[in-house]
Amino acid sequence: MKLSVNVATTKSGINMNAVLRMGHIVKQTAELTADRQAIGCAKLVVFANIPEDNPFMAGALNGPGEGDATLNVGVSGPGVVFRAVKSLPEDADFEAISETIKKIAFKITRMGELVGKEVAKELGVDFGIIDLSLAPTPAIGDSVADILEAMGLETCGTHGTTAALALLNDAVKKGGVFASSYVGGLSGAFIPVSEDATMEKRAAEGNLTFDKMEAMTAVCSVGLDMIAVPGDTTAETIAAIIADEISIGVVNFKTTAVRLLPVPGAVPGDVISLGGLLGKARIIPLHKNSAEIFVKRGGRIPAPLQSLKN
Repeated sequence: MKLSVNVATTKSGINMNAVLRMGHIVKQTAELTADRQAIGCAKLVVFANIPEDNPFMAGALNGPGEGDATLNVGVSGPGVVFRAVKSLPEDADFEAISETIKKIAFKITRMGELVGKEVAKELGVDFGIIDLSLAPTPAIGDSVADILEAMGLETCGTHGTTAALALLNDAVKKGGVFASSYVGGLSGAFIPVSEDATMEKRAAEGNLTFDKMEAMTAVCSVGLDMIAVPGDTTAETIAAIIADEISIGVVNFKTTAVRLLPVPGAVPGDVISLGGLLGKARIIPLHKNSAEIFVKRGGRIPAPLQSLKN
């Protein structure tokens, strides 16, 4: 079982009472599954602007606009995109990189839609949407970070990483939308640290920091995902992290989310292994200063002004 909780929308603002409550629930979930390295937290995601047609777990739900039985398809393929970008000459400009990614995204999306419609037909259910998200796995060569480094970054996490991720996200969307009229869900590049072998490696090296990952979520899908943090992280700190990430989604009219693993007894530098597609992760340090008074104020952070955008 996996659980998704939406605590904010662009139209309604951020429910800080819910945010604080979720901070405590994440902490409690970690303690209840301490014997399995807080794996329960891998099944709990806190969202802003959650889409009802997301086929990916965690985050999938049968929203009010969906039928009782609907087949939504998630398309991945970061390894294919990586090989296409890697094959370009070193002097290829950004337009060439974007066009290459768009063409690959088009092919993957078209194939995914054809397969999805056939499966839906066989099952006797409606075909819903196709989600264009690039979802990495711990397998070598199936990494979003590899794509960013193939563009010319020495390491994922260095200066330029956010711009590279923005280019990747945009190109995937453009190629996918041209291939299908049924695009929905999240449709972007996922950056789940433990599930991306190269991203996990860069985080372990200290090249990819927590703050940099937060900055990257402004242009990616979905957010701070599968990040292992120290076991002594307080519920209030977790709530503050959720509030920061959710704010990015609310202000920018996009889906953002948080999936943290505060592993009991773990300290920065320790390594946990969750197995399978969840991969492994090194415990990443967080800021030490407290935000307890801030998150305990309660109430609602008002919805942002939706005009006069600058």
